[in-house]
Amino acid sequence: MTSLDFPRFDVIGSTGRLLAIAVATLSLIGCGSGGGSTASGQPIEAATALSVSTLLFEEKALSASGQQACASCHASETAHADLAGTALPIGGAALNRQGSRSSPSMLYLESNGPFRFASDGEPFGGFTWDGRANSRVDQAGGPLLDAAEMDNASIAEVAGRVRKLSYYTDFRTVFGLGADAGDQQIFDTLRFALEQYQKLDTDYLLFNSRYDRWMDGTGALTAQELRGLAIFENPARGNCASCHPSRPANDGSRPVFTTFGYAALGVPRNPGIAANADPTFFDMGLCGPKRTDLTARTDLCGKFKIPTLRNIELTAPYFHNGGVASLDEAVAFYATRDIDPQRWYPLAGGNVDRFNDLPLNLRGNVIQSAPFGLQPGDPPRLTAADTADLVAFLRTLTDDQTAPQASAKVIKP
Repeated sequence: MTSLDFPRFDVIGSTGRLLAIAVATLSLIGCGSGGGSTASGQPIEAATALSVSTLLFEEKALSASGQQACASCHASETAHADLAGTALPIGGAALNRQGSRSSPSMLYLESNGPFRFASDGEPFGGFTWDGRANSRVDQAGGPLLDAAEMDNASIAEVAGRVRKLSYYTDFRTVFGLGADAGDQQIFDTLRFALEQYQKLDTDYLLFNSRYDRWMDGTGALTAQELRGLAIFENPARGNCASCHPSRPANDGSRPVFTTFGYAALGVPRNPGIAANADPTFFDMGLCGPKRTDLTARTDLCGKFKIPTLRNIELTAPYFHNGGVASLDEAVAFYATRDIDPQRWYPLAGGNVDRFNDLPLNLRGNVIQSAPFGLQPGDPPRLTAADTADLVAFLRTLTDDQTAPQASAKVIKP
């Protein structure tokens, strides 16, 4: 068996993360391979791919600091995005290194694919804000070795931490590793396990929001929410659905509210990012600095992944740089970026320094389609009342984490 030739797993029913951890804990009592029996003679449920991978996702011992897990930046209560009240992730061995990007939600990525260019030349797919990881397996390895995140110096260091876990034998058994597995094989299996967690935990594809129930005909939206939906889908007003499709596919598949494409929104520079103290530093998404294979594609500079809007009310702060704190303000940015630029950008030499998080020669990349493309003083496409209606609609996209997973396809009576 090679490092990535893994056995098939049966998916156990999950009522949440706590159940998975409880199952995993029981499986570790008295028998490293899982199984056995309690003092009363009752059988102990064996470790599963979900129970072990859940422990790994929440395992702080995998970091150099011993204080940071995957779940530290992708918390379940915030749709697996940054914890509430967090401006930007802080990591490193001493937990004193600030990242320059917010942690996006990890939910509803199952239908995403590797980074590529469409027939019209537009980029889409890939994982992370700049799509440099082609799969969840690839993405899982990045934070483990990133100096501003879990800060392991090498694959060997990660493997050493895995070998010390109290449930290492269960990890080997469940994922088919031999007792003599090498560092690379352990690292690859760990990445695979973290991918499996996202596939097997039903929280990642709940499809049970109020909007889903409305699509099924089993729930209602308010008049304000319906107005927000109409604005969302109107190409001359919100035009949101052009990047965040809101209707089921032809086969009934529920929308995930993203095309998995990229856009340069021209969001304002975030002075709270330490790296931004250097006026020559710019995070330009697809063309660098984290991604290095597209640096010559200056037409892509400033473009970042279009995120899902499912659970958007839970995932503040907003945009790749975490520069907008609330959902109301994020929607207001779309409505007023061009007609009231002083609200968002500083003055430089007496003029508004629009799109100030990009070098001057690249600001032409910023999107101008509706609701953008206006000039100061133009009649707004979206009034304050419209933005309130949009926010009301967006709140209908929040999953009910206390309810079971619903069908991935719309169910019509």
